[in-house]
Amino acid sequence: MLPRFNQRIFRAVTLVVTALLLSLAPLDSDAAPRRNQPAPAFKTFSIKGQPISSEGLKGSVVLLDFWATWCPPCRESIPHLAELHRKYGKQGLVVVGMSVDEGGERTVKEYVERQAIPYQIVMASGKISSDYGVRALPVLYVIDKNGVVREQVMGFSDQAGKVIENLIKKLLNEK
Repeated sequence: MLPRFNQRIFRAVTLVVTALLLSLAPLDSDAAPRRNQPAPAFKTFSIKGQPISSEGLKGSVVLLDFWATWCPPCRESIPHLAELHRKYGKQGLVVVGMSVDEGGERTVKEYVERQAIPYQIVMASGKISSDYGVRALPVLYVIDKNGVVREQVMGFSDQAGKVIENLIKKLLNEK
């Protein structure tokens, strides 16, 4: 049997080696898309029944916002996203709110009406959330006209809003 001190060293070394091996393992399908990679494809309907797909959004700069009605930072971001929609919608920005609410579409529809959210809202399926690696809320993706992820923002703050807006302006001006 190993002396107590050697057992601790053995456990520590085992943990470090395991962590290193796990960090070298390939990413699973639940991993979030990275910057400069194609955004995962999706096909769904808005809460108003309009079809929305990643293919149909090509040619536009897209801001995907994974959110929920019960999430305070998500609710805080909505006025900023609505303002971006108003300012840049005619120039080619499409904002899509991807609700992950488990309360169902009715809860989301009521919230959207009360808040007068002007952009499209979708009930994000488990597959869409998984494909985008959603683990916390809110998470926003800025996708360029070619369907490539240009930025992922976890959480929301005024500073994050400024970063997103500057990137959107830049992407709208790209050919």
